[in-house]
Amino acid sequence: MSFLFYDFETTGADPRCDRPVQFAAIRTDEALNVIDDPVTFYATLSAEVLPHPQAILVTGILPEDLAAAGGTCEAVFAARIHEQMSRPGTCAVGFNSLRFDAEMLRFMFWRNLRDPYAHEWKNGNSRWDVLDAARAVRLLRPEGIEWPRDDAGQPTLRLEALTAANGIAHAHAHDALGDVEATIDLARLLKRNAPKLFDYLLRLRSKHVAADFVDDPDRSAFVHVSGRISAEQGSASLFANLGQAGGVGTQRLLWDLRFDPTEVLDSSVDELTARRFLSQAEVTETQTRLPIKLLHLNRAPVVVSAAILQEDAVAQRMQLDRDRVRGHLAVMDRHKPAIAEKLQSVLAAQRDYAPQDVECALYDGFMPTGDRAALEAFNRRLDRALSHDSPLTDPGVEAGLIDLIRHDWQDARLPELCFRFVARTRPDLLPEVDRVKWQDWQRDRLVGTPSGEVNNGMSYACFFATIEALLTQTPEVTPEAQQLLVRLRAWGRQHEIDQGVTGWAEA
Repeated sequence: MSFLFYDFETTGADPRCDRPVQFAAIRTDEALNVIDDPVTFYATLSAEVLPHPQAILVTGILPEDLAAAGGTCEAVFAARIHEQMSRPGTCAVGFNSLRFDAEMLRFMFWRNLRDPYAHEWKNGNSRWDVLDAARAVRLLRPEGIEWPRDDAGQPTLRLEALTAANGIAHAHAHDALGDVEATIDLARLLKRNAPKLFDYLLRLRSKHVAADFVDDPDRSAFVHVSGRISAEQGSASLFANLGQAGGVGTQRLLWDLRFDPTEVLDSSVDELTARRFLSQAEVTETQTRLPIKLLHLNRAPVVVSAAILQEDAVAQRMQLDRDRVRGHLAVMDRHKPAIAEKLQSVLAAQRDYAPQDVECALYDGFMPTGDRAALEAFNRRLDRALSHDSPLTDPGVEAGLIDLIRHDWQDARLPELCFRFVARTRPDLLPEVDRVKWQDWQRDRLVGTPSGEVNNGMSYACFFATIEALLTQTPEVTPEAQQLLVRLRAWGRQHEIDQGVTGWAEA
């Protein structure tokens, strides 16, 4: 096995519809020794994609600089990353990667007609997250590591704060390669200070190992460490497993035993469902969210025996009243079937959401086998051409792109997905009517024409308004940040001219 430590810099914080602009990775052996040269790739942006100005302030990467940095269209960018991720025996690792970067990968591969999942499990591959390991070490074996707090005195596990507190070099924070190097050094620190715990957490990247633990019939409860739990409570609580969630084999429904499960018995399914969907603004002292959680077996969940609570220091760091949770566990043991049945009904209740744009619809279902085979045949053509200076002009790739448009797809999402892929990579291969359709679609995105779908993207109006607000209403913006925003605004004005939509932002 080898670790591929990786990181993205992106146009925003939504992995479904924001875009990666930089990818960096370093491969190490199991002892965390570097065994290959670092790689850094850049992607240019399709014309309908406007970056969030706040993201530019974080990364410092302007759209106008991507091509000069060697950026390629996203199809080639994704193909190069796919090759790195798909090498047999690769464990893909990042910092907060399972909740952000791994999702960014999946949606990028989906948009670019790659299998969104195979790189995570095929040929002995797996994935892991150093942030969750840091949470576990801070709670269970914190000795020998400095655990920082933010300006408000709250515990923080931001990568920059951890590296600064522990003397780890991190000169280029929010540069993908700089963050990768810092993540490797942090992993080495965790492994050195808590080697047995580190190895235990690594084993949990296997969904089978995690399932054997949480589904043990002799295990009435266990400690689960999660970023969804307050850092002041050790990012952990004691949970009871209520079984498979919603028929999904890799998910388990959990009850947080800090809370009395009697409330489930005393409430209707409608009342419980309303609490499940409470927004943060609606939460009060008397009206709280339903204390359930979905545990994902394929996300290397941090789960530990409840016996760890015999250690006073661990219980104190969790701010856990052990007598209270024992009482709640006793209630759960007596009424578990009834509680589980009612909460499964709550889980089955769905809210009405706006329809998703096809590029956000990855989780609407698995692709038919025949469709996947056809896409893999095209991708083999593209992968063979990647060594060329212009892989997308390779005759085999050209023929494959034309086939994508003409193919009779079973999956209803694929005609539009393939159309957009070809339009972004080789629009000259489209008939004139389709080129006009594509240009109109891009223009609608940029001027904010509502489509009724999730993932309308950022419009010119929002883009320029955000820049102006940052420049005029944020006194702490530094001169360097102001310069970035001014350059970004100028790029946006030129972008309007290039797209032939000047004046829409002021309308």
